[in-house]
Amino acid sequence: MKRITNKDSGPDRRDFESYRITADEIRHYREQGYLTLDGFLTETEMETLDPWFDHFIQGKQPDMGKDFCDMSQPYGTPYEEFRLVNAMLPSHYRNELKHNIFFRVAQSVADQLYENSAVMDYEQFLAKRPEKTAAEFAMHQDLGYWPKTKNTWTATFSLALSDSDLENGCLQVCPGTNKEKELRKHVPKDFHGQQEDGDSSREDSHTLVIEMLPSDELVYLPVKRGSITIHDERIVHGSGGNTSSDWRKTYVMAFRDSETVREERAMGFTHSHNDEVNWDEIIH
Repeated sequence: MKRITNKDSGPDRRDFESYRITADEIRHYREQGYLTLDGFLTETEMETLDPWFDHFIQGKQPDMGKDFCDMSQPYGTPYEEFRLVNAMLPSHYRNELKHNIFFRVAQSVADQLYENSAVMDYEQFLAKRPEKTAAEFAMHQDLGYWPKTKNTWTATFSLALSDSDLENGCLQVCPGTNKEKELRKHVPKDFHGQQEDGDSSREDSHTLVIEMLPSDELVYLPVKRGSITIHDERIVHGSGGNTSSDWRKTYVMAFRDSETVREERAMGFTHSHNDEVNWDEIIH
């Protein structure tokens, strides 16, 4: 297991609302499936996001349905028992968050990665409660969650609203797994500790898991507040629980090809957990 940081990145890369990345970073992202960038937002910019994050994570936004849930337990778990707090599509519920500073700077990087065809597909606030070892994301590939589309490329940005490290469950990836020819089999997670069979319903839980291979190499991606990780749709990744005494806070935003987003929406898929979709027809 390795710990990886990008010591060459930093706030000097910022030019107003653009963050410049290098050809080597683009090459690394395409070959290995991930990237880390330090100093993505300033502290002043971060402070514009903090109150909204707290608003959602504290359950103050009404009428979210399944879009406010615990990603480590079944839907319907009482808020008091949440471990991994998830608020999907915050800018859908609050117009004040549309085109916020994170979106604008992330768009500049997505355009460099994918030559100006990227649009924001979805976003979510995630928080791991202190001292919750089970507040973990099972290892998975994002593409295992999504419907079939002609073009699958995705750049998922995870902004650290608090320092993210091994103790509080930072992102962990298996570099190069994005190059595997076949997507691994994903099955719904059984909250009694076993995996259900492939015919299980996703209505009880949104969480999917895969079986790890002996050849999988695990790399940890710790980042400081205001920095980000970026990963693609096929890399195997997840994160451990939070053993620290503080919250781990993350703002996730994913960019995809504009035509891909149109295809998804035509299927009735918006990334909302409230979507009514026929998974037998649209999953990979």
